[in-house]
Amino acid sequence: MKTPNLTTATRETAIAVRGMVCARCIEVVRRELERLGLDVTEVRLGQVQVRGHVSTDQMAQVKAALEKQGFSLVADAKATLVQRIKAFIEQTLNRNDLGEQKIKFSELLPAELHTNYDALSALFSASENQTLERYIIDRRLEKVKELLVYTDLPLHEIAYQTGFSSVAHLSNQFKRLTGLSPTYFRHIRHQKQTLQKATT
Repeated sequence: MKTPNLTTATRETAIAVRGMVCARCIEVVRRELERLGLDVTEVRLGQVQVRGHVSTDQMAQVKAALEKQGFSLVADAKATLVQRIKAFIEQTLNRNDLGEQKIKFSELLPAELHTNYDALSALFSASENQTLERYIIDRRLEKVKELLVYTDLPLHEIAYQTGFSSVAHLSNQFKRLTGLSPTYFRHIRHQKQTLQKATT
């Protein structure tokens, strides 16, 4: 009996994908790659692992299929690293136990990406025309918006779940981004939803 070549059997190709922001994106990307006959072993926000070598022709097919779905491939190493930063931030902010953890991206990102935080921050700023710290705050505030619109959680619980130190800190950051207080934002969103239901 022939012994399998373990190096070949376990070899995987990483494909960096721009535009993945939610669980549904993961499902769509997995479906498209499997439809092309690729053996997908893992899909995370911003990155796909495929068993074996992916040829140039296959990569062109992947590119075309994903672009039809609103995604794009990340070509160079720096862009790939920026994409991995964004994906890790999204995964962390979507954790159910976020409020129980002392989240420090300045510690988590270097551990995950094996790169000094200052270097990651400088790369991100140069690529995105926005500081990494600002991006993290903005993504946290987007999570706050979701919780305000789709849940009835009180503000102190939303602050806790999204890693803000207090309701006051959350409110100040939220008002800076939207021009509205969290309470007023929730109120007008509920009014719009009620109006939409009444007219449909």
